[in-house]
Amino acid sequence: MSHLTSEQRYTIGVLLDQNYNKSEIAILINKDKSVITRELKRNCDLRSGKYSSELAQRKYDKRQINKPKKVY
Repeated sequence: MSHLTSEQRYTIGVLLDQNYNKSEIAILINKDKSVITRELKRNCDLRSGKYSSELAQRKYDKRQINKPKKVY
């Protein structure tokens, strides 16, 4: 399993603007449809409901900073 890159997030945003559906987007960026669904659910703007790749990347970065670190 690998995380989405900022380029993949940008591609998702562009394809959504062009009215591609989630299955088509998943095929084009070589990810499972569930990854696209989860990405849209987690990272859409809460006020407008629109997906923005820049906002999605900021939210992802913030989650990575705030997630608990393993202590050995």
